Amino acid sequence: MHTEPEIRRAIKPIIEKYGQLNTTELKAILSEYIEYDEEDLQESDTRNGETLIEQRIRNIVSHARSEDYVYPEGFKVNKTVKPTLFTAITGLSANLKEISISEITKRRKSVKKNDKKRKIYKKIDWTLENERRTELGTKGEIFVYEREKQTVAEFDETAINRVIHLSAKQGDGFGYDIESVNKTGETIFIEVKTTTGAVETPFYMSVNEKSFFEENISNNAYIYRVYNFNPETSHGQIKIISAKELLENYNFDPISFIVTPK
Repeated sequence: MHTEPEIRRAIKPIIEKYGQLNTTELKAILSEYIEYDEEDLQESDTRNGETLIEQRIRNIVSHARSEDYVYPEGFKVNKTVKPTLFTAITGLSANLKEISISEITKRRKSVKKNDKKRKIYKKIDWTLENERRTELGTKGEIFVYEREKQTVAEFDETAINRVIHLSAKQGDGFGYDIESVNKTGETIFIEVKTTTGAVETPFYMSVNEKSFFEENISNNAYIYRVYNFNPETSHGQIKIISAKELLENYNFDPISFIVTPK
């Protein structure tokens, strides 16, 4: 079962990706990004033809404390229009605002263009030589997640809930692990790569991850290369690599293929 807070955290990156979605659109695409369990798909006792997961999405709207409410996870719910609109935000504290209409249009066009060449794989089970999919990788992600919360708290404690660890719930679908926020209130996207070795140790990237960085070469997308990581103390060093630096200064060697019947 996905609780209402879990759903809010799950839909935040979806809204960030599209810029803006109405309730109908959000319900239609949510299953592409998270795995529903049996209870999620049970029919609601209070509304015929509606599943429990759909009811909880509707509850996010009804539980908004005003007609134009910003949730702590970092999106605005506008109940003054029907269907209700979910919109990405920018800024910090008192100067929070919706992203512009031109930015929404830009993001929607990008989704339409790029999703044709990217496939979302939820809860991938095949084994790759990828440290991120091991216990070491998980510990590295948690290390960065906790560090980001501390960093954000230093300039805006109210924005801590906008630091979201996606990969724990949503697999590789988005192409990054963590959403955070910078000092100007812009969302940043973090892919964590962890090693116990030196910073020069090669790391692996999935097709979705590489595609995301190609699509966001000019935006706030970063590799957080965690190195000299001690799994016992869950502590290491971090090198931050921008999307531009990654694509211009690093080599990509194809070593694996996913083979499916035609």
